[in-house]
Amino acid sequence: MASPSNSLVDRSNPLWYLGIDFGTTGLSAVVLNQKTGQHYPLYWQQESSTANLHGSDRLFRLPTQTYSSQPSAPKTAPSVGVAASVSTWAKALGIRVSMVKPYLPLAIPYYCPERRQWEPMLRLPDGQVPLYWVRRSLQAMLATLTPETVRTKTPLQVGAMDLESQVLAEALAQLEGVIVSYPADWGDTYQINVREAVLAAKLVKESQQIVFLEDAIASLLAAFPTSEPLCPPLTPQSSTPGRGWTLVIDIGATTTELALVDLPYNLSQLTYADFQLQSWSYAGHAIDQDIVWQLLYPQMSEAQLAQLALSQDLERPLPGQPDPKRRDRALFELQHSALGQALLKAAEYLKLILPHKAEFTLELGTSQWTVQQKDFNTAVITPFIEQLNQQVNKLLIQAGQSQQAIGQAICTGGSAKLKKVKEWLQHKLPNAKLIPDTGLPQTWVATGLAKFPLYPHVFNRFQQQYSDYFLLQELLKAFPPTEKESAIRDYTVAEIKQRLERQGLNTVACYERLLGFLDGQLPSGLLPVSDRLQGFSATSPQNSSYGDLADAKLFSTVGDRLYRANFQQHERLRQYLKLLVSSLSQTFDEPLIINCNHWHK
Repeated sequence: MASPSNSLVDRSNPLWYLGIDFGTTGLSAVVLNQKTGQHYPLYWQQESSTANLHGSDRLFRLPTQTYSSQPSAPKTAPSVGVAASVSTWAKALGIRVSMVKPYLPLAIPYYCPERRQWEPMLRLPDGQVPLYWVRRSLQAMLATLTPETVRTKTPLQVGAMDLESQVLAEALAQLEGVIVSYPADWGDTYQINVREAVLAAKLVKESQQIVFLEDAIASLLAAFPTSEPLCPPLTPQSSTPGRGWTLVIDIGATTTELALVDLPYNLSQLTYADFQLQSWSYAGHAIDQDIVWQLLYPQMSEAQLAQLALSQDLERPLPGQPDPKRRDRALFELQHSALGQALLKAAEYLKLILPHKAEFTLELGTSQWTVQQKDFNTAVITPFIEQLNQQVNKLLIQAGQSQQAIGQAICTGGSAKLKKVKEWLQHKLPNAKLIPDTGLPQTWVATGLAKFPLYPHVFNRFQQQYSDYFLLQELLKAFPPTEKESAIRDYTVAEIKQRLERQGLNTVACYERLLGFLDGQLPSGLLPVSDRLQGFSATSPQNSSYGDLADAKLFSTVGDRLYRANFQQHERLRQYLKLLVSSLSQTFDEPLIINCNHWHK
């Protein structure tokens, strides 16, 4: 981090940006003064502890657990509590939302006038809640990053390292932009939900002030300098990336994010097109689950199995494999028993201790499990590393590079600290210098996000400008309802492109996604998928809005790349998108223009 002196802060006309690393298990944030290049990690602290000058009880990563009480009216927003980490504040009875992030890519919540309730509904371990409440949980966490939590006495106060509270409050009150992390293959549904939470928390006023940046790119930016854009020569002692081929591995709780890039001499010339990106749906939580299924479950007695009350047809997930349907269902069943929840917690502890102990005896109540390091490595870590190795090989093939060509690597995240992972990486990349996540590891990705305004060309501009939902609406506009009365005919792709271009659309930037819509694809998360996370109630995916849309495609394929519009399905989708927008502060009518020139120094 740059020099912490407050005297260097440009108070006359500062440009403040906020980087938010929203993870499955925690949220961290860093604020940047673009004028000086200084960045400041934010922390949370209980109001009663603010007198602690040493800051030993400061939370630089706020656990993403909240409590929601039952609403008193159908359209009333849920009463969302604080993060469950502050247990003295979370005393109200309600429904615990222990995971927020994994639900947000699955659907966009909307208020259904006919049912007088929010849809879709989720099944959580503590009960049924609308997905809308889960999104409001994120909003509640983000609302702690407002000036009021700095200026006034609240149960959970926010501060920044090496920054006066008055300056922090002024910074949060006049943010130029917010940069949020996200997994590379999570679509626009997730971004819409998170953007809605950011806007509702009043961090910024406009959608154009919110940028989404892949976790792996943020992990790389965290190691970049804040003042000198030139890439230094690669030296063994340097903690700053040098020019040349660089691999980034960010192992989170839900996904493992990878990036491969050839860093130019002048880092300001780095663009999104320079990156090879990959997202793998296996990470820390999956390792925890594999510890349960591979090491603890085989030792369980009949009485313990009865306590778990698992379904007879439950299939255990294979170690090292994402296998989302099987893994989601197995996790769902574990979470529905006290013993299952305890085993998952114990697995987190075992993951930390087994690399350092040859054998360990776990005690839960009157039960004991003895686990050995060699079994942990063989049954859990080795399958993980084998699959991770395959993911890295895919990136190398895409880039046309050998593992010997990689000159440096950044490996971040809790599971990245595992001894076996480090050993594999050093063997895999014999010529690479390993760059550690120095400073505060809890805020590493958030630091990279905050640095985005210094390197503003590394985000996927066309994807965020033309979201899938915007493209879909433009496609519907190209075939207005009045056309139903005219003669039905077939259209070539070129003719459909011409219609869209007359509406001002740059079809070159979105051609592949356009073809996907013509061939029957819909945006991921437009309709809830009932087998993901086992989380949707039985009725939600079957309601009329969802059911009708799933019945037919928007276009019928005729002959060789000819398309005939299904006007009935077009009208259904128009009404559904209208219903979604009625419950959002965002619209899908215009492209989301983010002017990088305003973000640059």
